[in-house]
Amino acid sequence: MPLAPYRERYWYPDETIAVGQQLHIFPRLSNVHAQLYADQAGTIPLSNPVTTDANGFVDVWVENGDYWGYINNQAFYLIIDLDPNLTHVWPSTFRWEAPAPATVWVIAHGLDSFPAVSVISPAAEQLFGDVVYIDSNNLTITFGSPVDGTVFLRR
Repeated sequence: MPLAPYRERYWYPDETIAVGQQLHIFPRLSNVHAQLYADQAGTIPLSNPVTTDANGFVDVWVENGDYWGYINNQAFYLIIDLDPNLTHVWPSTFRWEAPAPATVWVIAHGLDSFPAVSVISPAAEQLFGDVVYIDSNNLTITFGSPVDGTVFLRR
């Protein structure tokens, strides 16, 4: 069972650090606490809920997957992934910038899904192109003329 790290700092709405708060972590679509570990090998189990430390951080290892968390009367969706770039974005947003204006953008995103696509120009205007999903990790966007900008993919 591959375990993925989850390290996050929690804050109160008044911008103070949430020290000593209990974070409950559940598998998505479940009300049974997930098994948490203190180490990558999964040899040191942790209790769930886990308590934020003196700096407001939670550090756990858990199976790669989709979860939901509950802390300080708020519930939220969590993606805990072996790729640390996916773990800390919600709900797994991939950002890609065109290196130069082009009619066809070829994007290898690695999200293992067919994500929603939003394209924004350097002038902060939404751009539209024809999206073709090559497979669950690659896609192309074709525009009527060469454009540059940023694409945001959400799984």
